[in-house]
Amino acid sequence: MTSSIEKIFDDYIQALATQSWEAAETFFHEEATVIFAEGTYCGKRQIAMAIGKTFSIIRDEHFKVRNLRWNLKRETFATCTFEYEWSGTINKKRFTNPGRGTLAWVHENGCWQIINEHFGPMPR
Repeated sequence: MTSSIEKIFDDYIQALATQSWEAAETFFHEEATVIFAEGTYCGKRQIAMAIGKTFSIIRDEHFKVRNLRWNLKRETFATCTFEYEWSGTINKKRFTNPGRGTLAWVHENGCWQIINEHFGPMPR
């Protein structure tokens, strides 16, 4: 593997921190599926619209990952789960929201890309 999946994960989190779809785009596979609380998005075009909309309405965003667990790491596939704490300003109101995430990665054509991403709330 050219780059370790752990480093790619860290790079992805840093790309999200820029709030730029252009920075995050390369991490997504063309056929990826992303599941957020408000909907499911299939393919890079739908994902671009969803993430772009999110980035456009949130200001001063912070996203911190904790309890990262690599469930499986193979030559061409990896999956991880984690908890996160998200905070940001929407319409001049500050929000903080803890949650959990799952990422499934595929290694194709010399690079790791997300094939499935799921962010959701913490269990009640």
